[in-house]
Amino acid sequence: MSLIYLIRHGQASFGHENYDRLSELGHQQSQVLGDYFAQLGVAFDAVYAGTLERQQATARNVMARISGGDGKPPFHIRAEFNEHDTFSIIRTQAQAMIQEDASLSPALESVFTNPDSFQKIHEKAMIRWTCGHFDVPGVETWQSFTQRVQAGINKVMAENGRKKTIAIFTSGGTICSVMRMVLGLSNEITITLARSIRNTSVSLVQYNDQRLGLSFFNSSAHLELLNQPELLTYG
Repeated sequence: MSLIYLIRHGQASFGHENYDRLSELGHQQSQVLGDYFAQLGVAFDAVYAGTLERQQATARNVMARISGGDGKPPFHIRAEFNEHDTFSIIRTQAQAMIQEDASLSPALESVFTNPDSFQKIHEKAMIRWTCGHFDVPGVETWQSFTQRVQAGINKVMAENGRKKTIAIFTSGGTICSVMRMVLGLSNEITITLARSIRNTSVSLVQYNDQRLGLSFFNSSAHLELLNQPELLTYG
């Protein structure tokens, strides 16, 4: 069996002009994970990340703690592991959502700056997106998103073969899509998983020539061991 560690990025910069960078806490979370892997003796034969800065910065922080910053093992950048464009999805679904439920209007006004408003709107917008009836030109569809994530996983498996340990630094939606692939989940259940995925959490998938299987999902043991609740974040 080979192992794929699916690692969500550290806390990003929600509410700032550029969301796609780690916050100070996000850097700390990823360094804690690197130390945890080093203590466990976890080593990777290959490392992957999407093209997003928050994903790559998390990977660099973790690997520096494991390898001493020597740049090994090989680090591959693959767009297949990018997150879906959550902000564009919400923007393009917003008007119809207000027409269906006017009480959402106040939350939509602050959806990109207020975490409570974001949580209220996010899942509703994503469920609309996954059904495929409200696709908007220029915005990646749910079907295209899940297909590209599956293609990325298939490429990783083909490139690395048997008895390898691989890290993929990615995002919550991408991890949910892999869970859909592994467990045969419905679209709605796949989306509802996203609310639970913590920053720098680790999910472990095993594979061989016949199948993919889930070993564990959304572990944040590296953060919980420090007994510092402020390290447990979701953004």
